[in-house]
Amino acid sequence: MLSTLASSHPCTNRPSLPFPLRLSPPPFLPLSRHRLPLHSCHSCHASPSPLPNSSASLSLSQSNSKPHPPPPLTTLKIAIIGFGNFGQFLSKYFSQQGHTILAHSRSDYSSIANSLDNTIFFKDPHDLCESHPDVVLLCTSILSAEKVLRSIPIQRLRRSTLFVDVLSVKEFPRSIFLERLPPDFDIICTHPMFGPESGKYGWNGLPFVYEKVRIGDSHERVSRCEAFLNIFKKEGCRMIDMSCKEHDEIAAESQFLTHTVGRVLAEMRLKPNPDDSMGYDTLFQLIENTCSDSFELYYGLFMYNKNSTDLLDRIYAAYEEVKKDLRRMVQGILRRRLFGTTGVGELEDPAARCEAFLESFNKEMVDLNENAAGVHFVALTIGMILAKLGLKPTSIATKGYETLLKLVEDISSESFDLYIALFMHIKNSNELLDQLDISLAKVRTELYGRLHDILRRQLFDQPGIISNVHN
Repeated sequence: MLSTLASSHPCTNRPSLPFPLRLSPPPFLPLSRHRLPLHSCHSCHASPSPLPNSSASLSLSQSNSKPHPPPPLTTLKIAIIGFGNFGQFLSKYFSQQGHTILAHSRSDYSSIANSLDNTIFFKDPHDLCESHPDVVLLCTSILSAEKVLRSIPIQRLRRSTLFVDVLSVKEFPRSIFLERLPPDFDIICTHPMFGPESGKYGWNGLPFVYEKVRIGDSHERVSRCEAFLNIFKKEGCRMIDMSCKEHDEIAAESQFLTHTVGRVLAEMRLKPNPDDSMGYDTLFQLIENTCSDSFELYYGLFMYNKNSTDLLDRIYAAYEEVKKDLRRMVQGILRRRLFGTTGVGELEDPAARCEAFLESFNKEMVDLNENAAGVHFVALTIGMILAKLGLKPTSIATKGYETLLKLVEDISSESFDLYIALFMHIKNSNELLDQLDISLAKVRTELYGRLHDILRRQLFDQPGIISNVHN
């Protein structure tokens, strides 16, 4: 029709068309390989349509081929829900890599957000979700995670938004994500095994555990998942792809045990000795690191990791074994002194060897600082307990857990005779053991007491009481 219109007018009077005469198909139609013939006017020089050159043919061929996937994402828009100490710590590294941070928290951290690059604070979660972040990062306490997740207006997000958590337990967030989020949403469960203190000089070599729980198979969603994980790869983290179940089994022995030992030692209120050459100052560093975290974190590790209860029972059993070994050896030495024999054949040689070591020890260590000896004795006791637990190195060991493994290694080179000698040499050694008993019992009582209180309030007072938000 257009060619007929063109040929029906002389060239001099041809109307000016508001669009180019050269035809282009609509974007939703496939390109034709044949050009439409245009009939020239009688006064125009007729010439055949030229054949397309090689570059034009290549262009058409590329147009008909399957489209290439878009380039991978390099920057993300990340919503951090829970902009407390840890959320702010992560956001600094995220923003340094060029990512945009959308922050929200119960407390108003607008001024802190304004001091950071590429960071905006939202007081209203609805406004944040309407900004359509690529990633929603749940950065709350373990205890408040479920309540906070329920409070997010997910209906205002894009349907394929990626949700990520950074909790210290993994099976619990995996469960609530799968339960609460529509199937269109992607999920990664992660555990950066470091914090503002241990990661303040950089993340190089620090473990980052993750499981891709649910990722859509489209290029865009896979690319977004990799872009998020690349944040930690670029900072030098040791990336560990591990199931949530396996993580919690290992973390009970590493993270929960470390926190338990640190809090028990803190309850004993030991005094560090500046002249201590025995190398146990690392225990005081362990106390400082674990107790700098809130009790809610420690309680969360206990309540939301089903392996923690069994571990707590094993710690008690191991401690009872250590005390039993200690008392049997002391009794053997005393019997030798009284009767010249232990009366128990299997104890005669160890008791004689230990008694000889004790006499030598008392001569050489007569001026031993009482406080330093007490700290050394407690450290050896803790080492004996840990040795009975059969601790092993893991791929997700924290610095605190590595301190405990080093303690076990150190006491393996120390003879049990030295342990007995310290027990006999220190005047208040029995009091130290009693203190350890009381401290361990106090920590366990506080854990179970909190659990009992929450259960009672759920049953009788306020259902759904687990609502503390620590951010």
